[in-house]
Parts: sequence; C-alpha cells; structure tokens
Amino acid sequence: MHDEHVEGLQTAKPRETDHGTGRIKWLKLFPALMERDFRNLWLGMLPGILAMQMYLFTNGYLAFELTGEAKSIGFISLGFGIPMLAFSLMGGMAADRYSKRKILMISQTTMLFAAVIMAVLVISGVINIWQMVLVSCVMGTAFTFHMPARQSFVAELISPARLVNAIGLSSAGMNACRVVGPPLAGWLISKPWMDIGGVYVIMAVMSGIVVLSLNRIVDRGADANAKDMTGAKAVMDGISYIRSNPALVVLLILSIAPIILGMPFQALMPVFAKTVFGVGPKGLGFLMMANGIGAIIGSVAVASVRRLKRPGIVQLVLGVLLGLSLAVFAFCYSYRIGLVMMVIVGIISSSYLSLNATLIMDVSDKRYHGRVMSVYLFTFSALPFGNMILSVFADAFSVSITVGTGGLLLAAIVLLFGLFSPAYRSLQYGYSTQDGI
Repeated sequence: MHDEHVEGLQTAKPRETDHGTGRIKWLKLFPALMERDFRNLWLGMLPGILAMQMYLFTNGYLAFELTGEAKSIGFISLGFGIPMLAFSLMGGMAADRYSKRKILMISQTTMLFAAVIMAVLVISGVINIWQMVLVSCVMGTAFTFHMPARQSFVAELISPARLVNAIGLSSAGMNACRVVGPPLAGWLISKPWMDIGGVYVIMAVMSGIVVLSLNRIVDRGADANAKDMTGAKAVMDGISYIRSNPALVVLLILSIAPIILGMPFQALMPVFAKTVFGVGPKGLGFLMMANGIGAIIGSVAVASVRRLKRPGIVQLVLGVLLGLSLAVFAFCYSYRIGLVMMVIVGIISSSYLSLNATLIMDVSDKRYHGRVMSVYLFTFSALPFGNMILSVFADAFSVSITVGTGGLLLAAIVLLFGLFSPAYRSLQYGYSTQDGI
C-alpha cells in the first residue's frame, strides 16, 4: 500500500513541469489539476455540467410561462427523474463493467441531440408540455448512465495520493455549475437577441465541446473483476457492499434529505420572482446569480481543504444551517434581503453537497465507485419528485410557506440522523489509507 502511494506521487511528478513554474505555484492548492488526464476530464466536462443545469432551469421557466401553473414544473421534472429512478443501478453497473469513456461519449452525444430537438421545437413555435416531458425522459436516461461513469472515471485517471483532491474538485465543479447555470440561463432568456430557443442552442454547443474533449483522454477499458460478473450479480454485490458500510449508508441518506426538502427551491425560483418579489426574468437572473456566487465560494472552499478531523460534524452543521437559511429566505419578502440570503444559501448548500459527495467517494473502495455513485444518483432522482411535491404545495398554499417549511424539516432531519450515527460522526476526511488515499 505504501509502495502504491509512492508510485502515485512519482508518476505524477513529471507532469508538474508541463506548463512552467508560474502555473504550478497557482495549482499547489489543487494538485489534482497537475495531472493531464484528470485536468482534461475536469475542464472538458464543465461545459456539459453547466449545460445540464441550464437545461433544467430553462425547462422549468418555459413550462411555467406556457401554463402559469407551478405543477407544470413538477411534470417536467418527473420526466427527467423517472428514468433516473428506473435505471440508476444499471448505470452504476455499466460504469464498473464497461469503458467509462465510451459511456460518457454516448450519453453526452444523446444529450446534445436532445438539446437540438428542444431548440428546433421552441424556435419553430410548436413546443408544448408533452414534448418537453418526452425530451426530459431522453435526457434523464442519458444522465443516468453519464453521472456514475463520470464520477468513477476520476479514480482511474488520478494518482492515488491526489484522489481526495480530485474528488473535491469534481464535486466543486458539479455543484458550482448547479447554481451558476440557472442564473446564466435566466440572464440569457431576458435578452431579446437570445430568448429561450437560443439558450437551447448554446446548450447543444456545450455538449458538443464535451464530446470533442473526451477524445483527448486515453480509454482505460473496463474493470476485469466486475466484467466477469453478470449484471444482476454486480448490482447485488454493490448493494451488499453499501449495506456493510454504516458511514456510507448515513452519507447516502443525508444526500437525499436536501434533495427532497431543500434544493427544489431552485425549480420554484420563477414563482418566487413573479409572485413574491414582483421581478421579471432579469430579477430572477440576479437572484440565481447571487446563489451562484455563493456556490462558487462554498465549492472552492471544500475543494481546497485537504483534511478534516471531524467532517461528519461539519456536514451536520452545514445541513442545519442550510435548512434555516432557506426558511429565512422564504419568509423575508424583500428582494434585497432575498439576494443576500441567496448568496448565503449558495455557500452553505454547495459546501454541504460537495463535502457529502467527497466523503462518499472517500469512504468507498474504488472497485465499487460506479455502483456507489449509481446509488448516489438514485438519491438525486428524488429531486424531480421533490420538485413535484413542493410545486403542488406551492399552488395549494404559497411558495413561501412551502419552501420555508421544507427548510425547517431539512434542518431537523439532518440533525437527527447525524446525532444518532457514531460511524458518521467519527469520519475522518483525507486520513483514509484505503486504496492509497
């Protein structure tokens, strides 16, 4: 194990001189970026992640504009979420059995064509809800295979000594795009020279960039041990592994709580902008941009942390603060205060999600990364259902009461699960010796 750790350092060292000492000094905080294959993957995937977040936001905005009902946002989300719920375990099995690079290329190409279809439908003026739901199903299916392959591919490309930093950067990039994408889409929609159809065109171009970038990475093939198993046996083996790891079980549970009760606030932001704050697309864009600024701060902070003695306690505190900050935002009724709270929510939510994803990978054997991340994706499939549930409550009561109550429930659930799990509270981030970390 020690030899593997040293070998990881030795194989990565020559790469550090590729671009001069000036850049190396800047990259010391994020050493994983010094390794060429990981750097190509990370930089190449960012446009695709950003496009996906823009897609989810733009779909919600368009659905609300077409119908005037918050529940239409939920229907679109269900179209994306049902394939994730149905195929997420298959996606993880595929990531562990087949070439991750090929899976990424196929799934990203599928998402490219889906964005093109949406652009044509919107620009031609024939778009309606059932078409949006159908395209969302296609996107959701592709994403179900895409995410486990992308997350587990990191472990194949990076030296063992830099795996934790690479995982943190991957989570940081994903969660920053999660909240940078919506404000960017909102700002573009507000521009007469762009409008909604143009935004879908930009998404298609971004997906094309990802496909091209994947050609710069050498194909690593598939894991021989997982490939020897049948598909069903590989899935059951992954589930058994997760069940035998108490800390991993709690981390996965704590990943689903904010997805159902907290993050649906993003899908409901068009309702907040129109009915609570009385602002249009431009004001909505500023709200989401404030959230995006906070998300960048939180994501970079987590990615730059090498070690935490008690990361479980840190995540517990972040989860409680996230719920409380959402409640404050929901009941503030002031646009200026709402902007400030969006920055705070962005910092806390991105820190929580980044730390959660990093810990999940850190405590998992890399042989199971694909299947573990498929279960993690399974928890994300709850987001469309959370969107649907909260959008129905927003129509029945009000968006402020719905999001505020959800935030308070989130704080209570995170606190309870965190306090009652000794294995979770005793986690140590960056101190594991498993797989050379």
